[in-house]
Amino acid sequence: MSRIKTIEVREDMSVSIATKKKQRTFALVVVLAVMIGLSGCAIPWQKKWPAHETPAVDLPATPPKLAALSLDREWWKAFGDATLNGLVADALANNLDLAKAATNVAEARANVGAANAMLSPRADAQGNTSATRRQLSVVSQDLNHTTTSATAGVGVSWEIDLWGRIRQMNEASLARLAASEHTRNATALSISSTVVDTYFQLLALDANLRVIREAERNLIEVSDLEKRRWKAEVGTELAYSQSLAELASVETRIPSIEAAIARTQLALAILVGRTPRQLNEPLARSGAFPVLPSMPSEFDSALLMRRPDVASAEQMLAATNSDLNATRAERLPRLNLALLAGLIASSSSAITGFPLYGDLSAGVSAPIYDAGLLQSKVDAAVARKDNAIAHYRYTLALAFRDVYTAMIDRDAGDRQVGAAVKVLKVRKQALALTEKSYAAGRSSKFEVLSETIDILNAQTALTDAQLTQLTARVEFFKAIGGGF
Repeated sequence: MSRIKTIEVREDMSVSIATKKKQRTFALVVVLAVMIGLSGCAIPWQKKWPAHETPAVDLPATPPKLAALSLDREWWKAFGDATLNGLVADALANNLDLAKAATNVAEARANVGAANAMLSPRADAQGNTSATRRQLSVVSQDLNHTTTSATAGVGVSWEIDLWGRIRQMNEASLARLAASEHTRNATALSISSTVVDTYFQLLALDANLRVIREAERNLIEVSDLEKRRWKAEVGTELAYSQSLAELASVETRIPSIEAAIARTQLALAILVGRTPRQLNEPLARSGAFPVLPSMPSEFDSALLMRRPDVASAEQMLAATNSDLNATRAERLPRLNLALLAGLIASSSSAITGFPLYGDLSAGVSAPIYDAGLLQSKVDAAVARKDNAIAHYRYTLALAFRDVYTAMIDRDAGDRQVGAAVKVLKVRKQALALTEKSYAAGRSSKFEVLSETIDILNAQTALTDAQLTQLTARVEFFKAIGGGF
């Protein structure tokens, strides 16, 4: 009878143990599910930290009845030059500075993923093995022999973001990602504007070289004519010498312009991403200056807020604000949950099969004394935010300076072109009159040559003025962050 009761008791104990194991397993699964579920939820009692606010700036008043304007990032197409469009496209695709800016964006995006991962629990596979031997004067197989055991399981840990510290770190990483993207856009704007500027300089050099080459051909004909006149004793050696002197003075300009064209081509080739083997290959360009796009006399100052460098500076300011909030949150207590669950394998007679083990713990930590370390971190974060505010204001001031400078240069360039056109017209009239006077014997050949050189100078001055016109348009588009 006693043996039967003993067996029944053991059976009851086995059932009870099995039931408890199932209950523990179920409890661990529930806790794990709750932890994972809470990781994506905002905690309702999280502290409300100061949100980012754009610093107040004294902007010019918006002109009344100003038409709404939107920025076109492909602003260079306003010049209507297909060759220029292709060069800018090559530069944006191949330029190494832009490639470096793209890697910065990729790094910032990875940092966003790292910061976001801190909001979720972390699971790690864990394993352990051990061997224990105890020598005791007790008759026990387990105590007098080496016992080996091994465990394998999963450990889950999670810092509950009670006060929003981790979320502030996540906001900072998102702001830095946006800042890096704006910086990449600013780099693209700088590259495109440099390509357009260099291309227009190349066109101006080509135009001046054509003018000087034409003047050289005319002076060669004149000098040949004067030589024949001198030999035929209907002209003078003085007139022939004067024609040779003017020809030589024009020819001395050619090497410097050709060298400038070669240097400009190399600079443009580097900008558009040509390989070293391709650097000496000539670049295609149109034969004349492109269409001159119009510039508005008034604009909405809010457009400058969308300029890439201004937008980047504001996002960096937002990042420093979130950094400051996260640093201040380090003074508050932290709650960490940990769950460890797995299987046990042992040679001990007390353990049979592969039972499940589990451990759930919660820990709270809060700073008490750190010799001023946290306060120093807060002070440093405040200083970085103040620096970001100053940088934002400075960047915005530079943006307005660039716009106003471009508008001043636009007006000056337009007046300069108008004056240069008048000068060229007058010089051509003077040359025609001087040639008639020379044919009538009332003027010398030297006077004719002088008027020819004056026309050459007037033509190059007009080309330079037209280049100033185009450059002012480029600088305006760059200043506002694009075209209309």
